[in-house]
Amino acid sequence: MCRAEAHQLYLRKPIFDSLGVQLFVVLHEDIESEVKDFWPRYWGGVVVHDRGRDFYKALGGGKLLKENFISGFLLNPRALSNYKRSKSMNIEYNFKGEGEIKGGLFIIGSGKSGIAYQFIERNFGDWAPLAEVIEICTQMQKVTRG
Repeated sequence: MCRAEAHQLYLRKPIFDSLGVQLFVVLHEDIESEVKDFWPRYWGGVVVHDRGRDFYKALGGGKLLKENFISGFLLNPRALSNYKRSKSMNIEYNFKGEGEIKGGLFIIGSGKSGIAYQFIERNFGDWAPLAEVIEICTQMQKVTRG
C-alpha cells in the first residue's frame, strides 16, 4: 500500500517543486528487486535506505511501530479498506519483505525550524491527507518568504 501513497505524492511533485519542497522516500529495507520495481515506476525522485530504521523509530517516538500481520491487517477493517482503495488504483502489490513496520511522513522545515508536520500510519495503508500536506508546505513557504 505504500506504493500507492508514494505514487499519489509523487504525482503532485510539480506542486511541491513550486513551493520549494524536496521530496524523499525512505525505505526500511533494501531488496534489490523491490527497489527496482518501485523506482521509477511509483516514485521518480530520491530514494533513501534507512539501514538503522531511524526514520521509522522517530515516527514511533524512539521505537519501531510494528503490528502483527493477522491482527494489524487481516482482522483490521480499516486496513482492509485501505488495501481495497489501493488496489482500485491498479497498483501492483506483493508481500515480500518485512511487512509489519508502519510508516508515515515528516515535513521538515529549513534550517533549525525542525518538524513542521508529522503523520503516523496507525492502520496499515493510512495516508497522510494530501490537502493537509500541501497546505502545511504552502504555509512554510509563506513563512520562509515573509
